[in-house]
Amino acid sequence: MTRPHPRPTGTLSRAPLALLACVTLLGCGSGTAANAVSDVVAGDATSADTASGDVATDDTATAPADTATAPTDATQPDTTAADTASAGFTCPDDDPATVRPEGWTAASHCKGEDPDYALLFGGVVVHELHLTVAPSDWAAAQADLASLIGSSGGPGGGPPGGAAELDDDPMWFPTQLSFNGLTWDHVGMRFKGNSSLVSAYQQGKGKLSFRFNFDKFEDDYPEIDNQRFYGFKKMTFSNGFKDPSLIRDKLAADLFRAGGVPAARGAFAAVTVDFGTGPVYFGLYTMIEDPSDELIGVQFDDDGGNLYKPDGTGAAWATFVQDSFVKETNEDDADWSDIQAVFTALHASRTDAAGWRAGLEAVFDADAFLRWLAINQSIVNWDSYGRMTHNYYVYADPSDSGRLVWFPWDLNESMLTGGGPGSQTATQVMCDGVTSQWPMIRYLLDDTVYRARYKVLLAELLAGPLASASTDSLIDAYHALIAPWVVGPDGVESGSYTHLTSSSSFNSSATTLKTFLAGRRTAVNAALGQ
Repeated sequence: MTRPHPRPTGTLSRAPLALLACVTLLGCGSGTAANAVSDVVAGDATSADTASGDVATDDTATAPADTATAPTDATQPDTTAADTASAGFTCPDDDPATVRPEGWTAASHCKGEDPDYALLFGGVVVHELHLTVAPSDWAAAQADLASLIGSSGGPGGGPPGGAAELDDDPMWFPTQLSFNGLTWDHVGMRFKGNSSLVSAYQQGKGKLSFRFNFDKFEDDYPEIDNQRFYGFKKMTFSNGFKDPSLIRDKLAADLFRAGGVPAARGAFAAVTVDFGTGPVYFGLYTMIEDPSDELIGVQFDDDGGNLYKPDGTGAAWATFVQDSFVKETNEDDADWSDIQAVFTALHASRTDAAGWRAGLEAVFDADAFLRWLAINQSIVNWDSYGRMTHNYYVYADPSDSGRLVWFPWDLNESMLTGGGPGSQTATQVMCDGVTSQWPMIRYLLDDTVYRARYKVLLAELLAGPLASASTDSLIDAYHALIAPWVVGPDGVESGSYTHLTSSSSFNSSATTLKTFLAGRRTAVNAALGQ
């Protein structure tokens, strides 16, 4: 399907009544349930809030309820942005001789500006993004995928085959991004994912997940030096692989934050790409902030610590493998002592349980890990720690004496029925089938004090973020919001640029998801009775 761009109800969908009811309902509650409303309108969680399980609301980032029905074209909420842009513009910190491309503004393009969470992740919105890629660059990116995967996939497709996973990341290539009446040139773009990317590509799907780095090509184009996207250097886009609802990535992160666990914010985005054949609607994506960008500065009190993205053998925490702990901050500081300290404490003798807990908690936020685990097991996540050695971050928080804090990443296989062959430990609330291969789970839940605390956190979830009144309203609201961009005349119901098997799979997905979470509440209640 090709067309200039989708406009089912304007570039910002009006707030469905279900979402307004959800906001009212959650706002009238208490504890973590009440705080879920601030997440719907993009409040920011801080480290102090996550310690108590509450999510704070940043009033400057909150969209009043009545603004959801007033605008009719609010993917352009900043109507003055293009008007204030002018040729000869320089960023506030530029050398006076520097001249930026025409159309730049400080808030939209310059480094050093506060990240605009309200614009990108606030309110009730489906953003509209238009990408233009030179045909030669697009062809090179497709050839690169073919060389990495070893199969003739891509749009038009080919038979399954080739690699099961990627040994290297796909190549970066430049693209032009248009959004909110403004343009970003020479933005670095590459396809992302591993088994999900390989599988989608081999199925002949053109709707692939991707990521942006806004100053990736600044050496080639000095005029975009330190280019930003409303304060963000990086952004990722999830394609809804295995998700007929197209909301699980965002919903899962909402639930984590409502439960007091840091997690990347997301928003829905309708993406159109012109790679030389005219504009093609690639379908609805979830736009998600990169945790290594602005998240730490917003959801923690101090952003100067070491952020790690573990992956590989050592990420199971059974043995220390330095290369498994990739630094996302302070990369030039060759010091993994904070990680090593947790390894030492975790694997110390547990004969003296109180002494073992004290040693662990001196270097690791065990309660934050149990909070993460409670949510992770309650909603089910097939691609996370306990089954896979990736898809989480740990941050050495300077404001908490450098203790490591654990939080999730890449939630596309959460709330998924039948996550694949192998161990079913993803569905086990109490993780009784998890072996010492995963000592962070096994050792903590084998400790009577931590096991009791874990059950308390599970009970809090049932009364708060996981309560049906909270989740069902949010599911209905998100489903109604994105429906015009997914099915019908302006959606993509079949073909290369969707992972749906039929429009009915999307239409029934909200009910399916609510039924799934109802089953998980039953499972958690059963676990609490053990």
